[in-house]
Amino acid sequence: MTLRKTRSLVLLFAAFAFVLAACGGTAGVTVDEGAEDHVEEEAAHEEEAAHEEEAAHEEEAAHEEEAAHEGEAAHEEEAAHEEEVAHEEEAAHDEEAAHEKAHASEYAFGAPGHAEDADRIIDISANDDFTFNPGKIDVNAGETITFRVVNTGVLPHDFTIGDEETQTAHAAEMAEMMANGDMMMHDDPNAVVLAAGETKEITWVFDEDGSVLLGCHQPGHYAAGMVGEVTVTS
Repeated sequence: MTLRKTRSLVLLFAAFAFVLAACGGTAGVTVDEGAEDHVEEEAAHEEEAAHEEEAAHEEEAAHEEEAAHEGEAAHEEEAAHEEEVAHEEEAAHDEEAAHEKAHASEYAFGAPGHAEDADRIIDISANDDFTFNPGKIDVNAGETITFRVVNTGVLPHDFTIGDEETQTAHAAEMAEMMANGDMMMHDDPNAVVLAAGETKEITWVFDEDGSVLLGCHQPGHYAAGMVGEVTVTS
């Protein structure tokens, strides 16, 4: 082999080795860059998932807080409503007590009572023959009596407890109402109005000796003799 051929082969092998080295180095770089991109992509995905999880947790916490606020507001509203109802009931009770007290001071023949405090119940019928049955009743001073009054007829009747002055005043009031075309008589602490067949109760405290009248003041009834009497003795 000549010297020239030898040199040519050496140069050829050197070039081939260079090409191999270059190709091997490039492939390594490509592999390394691909792996790095994959790692970065996976890290980005994990970070995004963490952000989504955190956002979901914050949203759930906000929802729970909102629900807690709504529950607290509802509880406060309910408590306020209950307090308002209690105040209204108390005001109504006070008004009723004041009304009873005012009326109690008006009567010279006793005072309105409560059914639960009654010493006894007396049944009375109001009849279309313009009578009360029984028409005469005896009670002891200090007794609380509940009168259970039934209208046995087809006419309206009323049952009014009072002394002579009260009965006269009530008769005048009824006459004035008739003159004005107003016959809508209402119940009072000492009087009840009964439609045909109706039954009502009225409770009265007889605190002093004397005579107390029971009258019906429907048009013409009192004048026709529809009057009873309660005799109070110690």
